[in-house]
Amino acid sequence: MRLLKNPSFLALVALLCATALVGLPKVSTLKDKFKDKNQQLNALSSEIESLRLGQRIQAAQLSRQNASYKSQRKRDNILNPVFQITGDSAVGSAVLVKHVVTEDESYYLALSCYHVIRDILEEQGGTEIESVFEQNREQALFLNSTMVAHDAQVDLALLRIDTELDLGRVASLAPRTRAKVIDTFTEIYTVGCPLGTPVQATSGEISREDWTMEDEDYWMVSTPAYFGNSGGGVFLAETCELIGIFSKIYTHGTYQPQVITHMGLAVPIDVIHDWLDEIGFDLSKR
Repeated sequence: MRLLKNPSFLALVALLCATALVGLPKVSTLKDKFKDKNQQLNALSSEIESLRLGQRIQAAQLSRQNASYKSQRKRDNILNPVFQITGDSAVGSAVLVKHVVTEDESYYLALSCYHVIRDILEEQGGTEIESVFEQNREQALFLNSTMVAHDAQVDLALLRIDTELDLGRVASLAPRTRAKVIDTFTEIYTVGCPLGTPVQATSGEISREDWTMEDEDYWMVSTPAYFGNSGGGVFLAETCELIGIFSKIYTHGTYQPQVITHMGLAVPIDVIHDWLDEIGFDLSKR
């Protein structure tokens, strides 16, 4: 009781109360500032998340554009050069490899397999081979081609198509040195016209790079193929370059032979270059 009546004590209590009352607005102000900062941080976080979402959307769009570009590049470089050659019942494929335009003439050169050309010409008894171009066309275009060189041993033939029409992009023949970097498991596309269908591609790999048949060197490929693929192109997946000509496919059995679709044989790029050098054709010059 005496303490409560003590003037000094009462003065101290009054001072403490006054100090507390003065500090209340400061605490309230700090709370308001903290609330404002928290709101700013939330707004900044939302903005950052929005930017990240925008970046993900842009990345997805670029990825789709890149995929579309790669798809278009493949269509132009590995589908467009390949076309169908056909006879009465024999059917095969060929690959445009050169376009020549001068003041006097306009023509294309194409690689194929000799055995396909032989069968077609034997059926028809003539010198012209019907060539069918369907890629990127609403209606099929039928042109005649003639064989200007062949080699039964390596199963290669060179066709000439005289026309002033634009047949689209020709295949880019890989340089001879490309054979040094191609080995087992190299990814490839085989493009042709199996059973006389429009041009189509199948993907796979080089299964064996050292396959020999009848003293000739071949690559074995795992890309599914069928009758009609012969003469079509084998393209390096990484560069879309022509690295081989599909030649043969294995069958099993004699009474009703079954086609082994993943055991095809292709003429390798170095053999193609050797043959072209031998017959005096330079496909690098336009």
